[in-house]
Amino acid sequence: MPKRVKVFGPTTPEEIAAAYHQCTSPHDYSRLVALEMAQQGQWTLLQIGKALSKDRTTIVRWLKAYRQGGLQRLLARGHGGRLPRLKKDDIESLKAGLRGGRWKTAVEIHNWLKERGIRMTVWGVYYWLKKVKAKNKVPRKTHKDQNLKELEDFKQNIVAKLNALDIPKDGPVYVWVEDEHRYGLISTIRRCWTLRGHRVKVPFQMKYQWGYVYGAVEIHTGKALLMYIPTVSLECSQLFLEQIVATDQEAIHIVIWDKAGFHHTPKASDVPSHVRLLPLPAYCPELNPMEKLWDIVKRHTGNKIFETLTLIESQITNVLQPFWENVQRVFGLLGDNWLTRGVATFMSQRKALETPG
Repeated sequence: MPKRVKVFGPTTPEEIAAAYHQCTSPHDYSRLVALEMAQQGQWTLLQIGKALSKDRTTIVRWLKAYRQGGLQRLLARGHGGRLPRLKKDDIESLKAGLRGGRWKTAVEIHNWLKERGIRMTVWGVYYWLKKVKAKNKVPRKTHKDQNLKELEDFKQNIVAKLNALDIPKDGPVYVWVEDEHRYGLISTIRRCWTLRGHRVKVPFQMKYQWGYVYGAVEIHTGKALLMYIPTVSLECSQLFLEQIVATDQEAIHIVIWDKAGFHHTPKASDVPSHVRLLPLPAYCPELNPMEKLWDIVKRHTGNKIFETLTLIESQITNVLQPFWENVQRVFGLLGDNWLTRGVATFMSQRKALETPG
């Protein structure tokens, strides 16, 4: 029959109880409960371990530490178990590689560790990926010619860029962000949920018909504008700019958009007089919040078959309608970021400088 364990001094039961009530760490809590049970002399090592969901050898190790150095030794934080395979420098190198998307598979990380003289199984690699909170994600495409310095400069100096535009001191000003989306009858495949071990199938067709939708949202008021059009060109962009001006013909409308070939440049002669253009840096779609709107459209039109452009346009309208009916949806799309904060600062500065009367 297993022998009941009995532990004496150097700490009194009252001192252990006081330490127990003051502790805030599960690390300390479990050890103090084990010690308190051991001092009562009514329990075996196996019973104490079972009560705390610990192995018998763990309880032996705790009580041995207490006998050697009292509560201080019992509650000391040590690593315990085997030493980790990856040292601090290895972990930082792993994180740096993950941030840069260096590896596509765990096997590639396994081979990289092997080159560093670290041998572990692929399952060990998965353990460390979980340890550093890594996720397997689909990367966002970035153009090879994207200029990161120019991108950051645009974000940091958005207020100065808005103030540099030729805008009268008086009168209303609106700041729009614009983009286009191409839709068509070629099916869009999107991720979907299915059962483990089952490969889901979705219908697909190849029909080479498409159209475009111009979209713009006003950052300060949340107003949204959309226009379906069969193609994109300077003439089509001109029509959409005129549609923006029609929302308030007495105001100045700042339009932030990319440098597509069918977009006017700021110095173009046919830009409406009430429009000021602010081009985004080249190859930087992530700066345009309208990109998130088109992701929502693709989510609702993906994995479906549309026989005509009219049908897919009807679906797109159903998706976009809440955005021009509810400004809160637009504000949720824009979010709280460098652009919305920059425009808010720009508007506040204009209000402070308005000419009286």
